[in-house]
Amino acid sequence: MNPLLSPDSPELAETDFALLAHYAKHLGRANKATRFTLKNGERRSNQKGHGMEMLELRQYQPSDDLRHIDWRVTARTGHAHTRVYSQENDHQRLLFLGLSQTAYFSTRHTFISTRLSQLAGIIAWRSEQQGDKLSYRFVFGNESHEQNNKQSIHQLLSHLTTATQVKNRQHEPSTACWHRSAITNKAHNRDVIILTDKQSWSEQEQLSLWQLAKHNRVHWVQVFDYHAFELPPGEYRFADANGSKTLQVTKKSTAQAKKDFFDDNARLRKKLATIGIHHQLFDINESPEKIAKYLLDQGALR
Repeated sequence: MNPLLSPDSPELAETDFALLAHYAKHLGRANKATRFTLKNGERRSNQKGHGMEMLELRQYQPSDDLRHIDWRVTARTGHAHTRVYSQENDHQRLLFLGLSQTAYFSTRHTFISTRLSQLAGIIAWRSEQQGDKLSYRFVFGNESHEQNNKQSIHQLLSHLTTATQVKNRQHEPSTACWHRSAITNKAHNRDVIILTDKQSWSEQEQLSLWQLAKHNRVHWVQVFDYHAFELPPGEYRFADANGSKTLQVTKKSTAQAKKDFFDDNARLRKKLATIGIHHQLFDINESPEKIAKYLLDQGALR
């Protein structure tokens, strides 16, 4: 069995995430990445260039662009000074991971929480390999980890390792992964990827999501377990944060659960579409590498 598709345990080690670098490196190239236009005539470029946000004002250096000399300061001080700008056309990516209690479950391969964490790891490695800037926020259990323009991929992978631990299903996150976040408020002209099993949220969380989608290209990736709707009738024992319990599964109950899920998902898709968010639903039997390739073709990765 493919260890990427079906790891030995849903609780991954940092070495498992380190191995994802290989898959990230061999994703290939996008067939034809969809470019994002914020306004007519304003396009995201594949090339790096100078942005509009000034980082500092310093004395001129031989390698500086003459167009960025601040002539007023130069005249006042008698020494050439240069305005240094951030490279807003650098590929800047914002990654959100939000795992509910129910994400720590699946009937085959691995847990949904593990699959989404694997995907987050591939995205992080791909960004690292391409020299792209990556900010992230991970919310699971009673933990929340946030980093703007991460300094070390090893710290990020450590957080993902913690995210796969089954103990996290003892607590339901108190907020959506994109809500009440400094990096959400500052995000502009970025590729945003939201990885979550969440299907509903509050009005305040919806407002935060709308603000995020207003200024960025947002991709929403959801993973579910279709096989859970095909369990043979019988008695099953399930364990969660509240302990274990026995459930009687019938054809009628599985059919109703399937209908409820896809009805909710249709409403979710429509809700996201109204604010311009691309939603994609993947089954747990899809490998994280395949899902990453989808993101590559959509222009969310490069």
